[in-house]
Amino acid sequence: MSSLPIEKVYAYLGAPANRGLDGEIFRCLEEIAGLAHFRYLYKFFSEPPEFLLKEPYLSYLEGSTGVILAVMTLGGEVDKKIKLLQRTDVSKAVIYDAAASAYLEFLSDEYEKSLDENLSYRFCPGYGGSDVTDLKHVFGILKPEKIGVTLSEAFYILPAKSMAGIIAVGGSAEKTCKGCVISKNCKYLKGGVKCYD
Repeated sequence: MSSLPIEKVYAYLGAPANRGLDGEIFRCLEEIAGLAHFRYLYKFFSEPPEFLLKEPYLSYLEGSTGVILAVMTLGGEVDKKIKLLQRTDVSKAVIYDAAASAYLEFLSDEYEKSLDENLSYRFCPGYGGSDVTDLKHVFGILKPEKIGVTLSEAFYILPAKSMAGIIAVGGSAEKTCKGCVISKNCKYLKGGVKCYD
């Protein structure tokens, strides 16, 4: 956790770094680390599953030598803490929520380094013009219920501090704002930065 860039938390907060909040963020991260039960489930495919044979996945996978489907979670205890804070300390709940999202992303990045050193970034259904309903294919293949992750009828992943997506092995995919549905109103772009920087 000590190597988690605190700037990632500020990115999730949608706010510039504020050194006065650093202490509270670190306290939240320490508590999250104690509550989290990180789990990561994945499967490698040398050829993309059929649901990926359309845009924007084809562009993302261009030049790749395989694809990984993955689901990762911090577990339900972190969600419970966030819900409690939303009733008792709203300002801390906002920081805690952002810190948990950043922590999940950080742990996932670290885990993926052990899978292959030539992986692209995670591309999740709902990103870049893709359809969030494609999550049903990821869940149908991986069956992440065995690690405590489910998909609601409205395509919300539960626990909330979970992710599901695809990762290109090799290829030349780069993160871009092209095709992002909120780019016209993006607070990051208006501030001269990007959400993934």
